[in-house]
Parts: sequence; C-alpha cells; structure tokens
Amino acid sequence: MTQAVWSKEMKLDLRFTSRPPFAVWCEAVAGFIHEGSFIEEENMAGVDQKTSAYLRALNKRGFCKAEIGETLLLPGEDRLMAKKVVLKGLGPKDQITPELFLSQVAGLAACLRDLGVISFAVKIPLLFGVDQYHEQVRHTVQEAVNPFLAGSKGEDDEMVTAVFSVERTLLGEISEVESLLRNYFKDIVPFSLVIEPPGGKSEI
Repeated sequence: MTQAVWSKEMKLDLRFTSRPPFAVWCEAVAGFIHEGSFIEEENMAGVDQKTSAYLRALNKRGFCKAEIGETLLLPGEDRLMAKKVVLKGLGPKDQITPELFLSQVAGLAACLRDLGVISFAVKIPLLFGVDQYHEQVRHTVQEAVNPFLAGSKGEDDEMVTAVFSVERTLLGEISEVESLLRNYFKDIVPFSLVIEPPGGKSEI
C-alpha cells in the first residue's frame, strides 16, 4: 500500500460505530455487495430494508449484478440520513480475496472523492473470518481515506469525516486497531479518532 502525501490544511475525523451506515448523518452511505447479497435475507451493505428490496429488484431486471468493480449510485431519499448511496461490486463471494477487497475499497473512496463527498459512512463486512477482521478494518480505513487526502486541494479547514460501521460483537475490540491507526496517521495529518460505545445511539 502506497502512503499518500497529505496537505497540511487537511483534517481527518475517523469514527467507529456498530450502527448501520443508513442511521448515520453524512453525505453518502457507502458499501460493498457480492453476488450472494441478493439472496440473503438481511439488509445489504448497510442500507435500509427498502433500499435492499430495490437493489434486489434491480438485480432481477438484470441491473446491479455486483460484478467486480461495478459501481452503483443511488439517491439517498428522505428516509435515509444521507443524500447519496454508493455501492461497489465484489463479484462471487467465494472468490473475494483481501487484495481484491482492498482494491475495491480504494475504488469506492476515489468515486466518493470525485463526487465531492467529504463525509461518508461505510459498512466493513466480515468477509475473511473473525481472526482477520482487525487487519481487515485497519487496511480498509487506510485505503478508504488515502484517495481523499492525496487528492486534497489544500483548502483551509477542509475536513474529511469517515464513519466506519463494524460488526457489533467486535466493536469493543477495535482498540487493538486504534493504536495502529493512530501511529499510521500521527505524523502526516491532523486527525481525531472516536469509537462509539457498543449500543450507542448518539449522533456521529
């Protein structure tokens, strides 16, 4: 992973929560879908039930196939707390590797940046088992913010807010990732890092 060169005027606000992205105030809800997402019963990629049903309808009509690299942009609508929904395809679930996933994280982040989004919430799916989830979270955060900060225009007080929705049962263990992220960002960008207590309902 190539470390981005940050503008000194850029500030970074990192937040972790167990709440789904659609319940977070932000400009865009972001997430990942694989080919099996359309047959699973739960909500997809951190979006709400109605949006999940709409995605399944699109899939049945031949759209939104969740192919590798496929990008889908939807309006947030009034029921969501975001103006946009941006989803990235991962292809067949059994063929997703950590490298493939992180490449799509970077692609999703670049898409958000190009849309002018500087406040987003993204669901980090549990794809590679509990034992690897901490590493998956750490690398996802790094890949998700690198395109934003590398592409910064250096405007005064520009703030990128990235909210990461993680598995509820593992939120309390994110402290293991926190120290690594603090060490990664400490010398290259002013930042804050907040972990919402499990079960928290405060606005972030």
